[in-house]
Amino acid sequence: MKKIITIMVCLGFLVSVVLADVKFDQKALINHFKTIFPSVEFADYTDGVYMIDQDSREQFEEILDGIPPYEEAVEDGGKEYLKFGLNKCLSLKDPVVARIKHPYFNESTQQVVTLETAIKNCYQNQTGNKLNYNKGKIARISAWISDQAAGQKINVKVESFGAKAAYEKGKIFFYAKRGQFNMSCADCHVYNAGRKARADILSPVLGHTTHIPMYRVKWSGMGTLHRRYSSCLKNMRANPLKPQTEALRNMEFFHQAMSNGLKITVDRYRK
Repeated sequence: MKKIITIMVCLGFLVSVVLADVKFDQKALINHFKTIFPSVEFADYTDGVYMIDQDSREQFEEILDGIPPYEEAVEDGGKEYLKFGLNKCLSLKDPVVARIKHPYFNESTQQVVTLETAIKNCYQNQTGNKLNYNKGKIARISAWISDQAAGQKINVKVESFGAKAAYEKGKIFFYAKRGQFNMSCADCHVYNAGRKARADILSPVLGHTTHIPMYRVKWSGMGTLHRRYSSCLKNMRANPLKPQTEALRNMEFFHQAMSNGLKITVDRYRK
């Protein structure tokens, strides 16, 4: 019986991989959000909650019109990119290409490669030193690289069987319940997007990855997407995962693909 169940589960996963369809999944999300935010255009999802709450929007624009709190950090990231020789690594030599290319599925390793993993590997090869995945240098450098690609559209490609399998695992992780609160990422950022959790408005998943790394008031500094993942897992009271583990890289693969077609932005301020 156990063998039969195992075979059925494996067959079910194989079928889901074959059926994995980024455009279909994204269209379903867009249609869902049209019922919640009928007046919001797809391109406006780069602004997150600032597109749906006028008071937050005014505060957001006021901060951007001044000197954004992340501006100096991003400038430092550009200096560090050159200082540590990251321009000598093939994967990062052209920052515009680097931001648009990542994340991608590496057919040789059968793993998702994110921009931060590429930065860390290059940094270690050039300097012999380690790099924190969540904040500090890696967030500054990643933000600067992303700034160079501002205006370009996210275009995550999910084509091979291995890529579809990773994408599907990431999608499952995003929608799976976990933690003491028995919550999923989708509970906040799909089903309850636009509603309040305490004093904060929950942002829709569309557009999340257009402004990463981000500056959060809560952090009083910059952080990567995986730092945000860690915060969410803590809020769910779920078992923490180290940044850039396979499970989180797979989720980023799915997460970024849901913003395909949206423009990368330099407006990285968030509450």
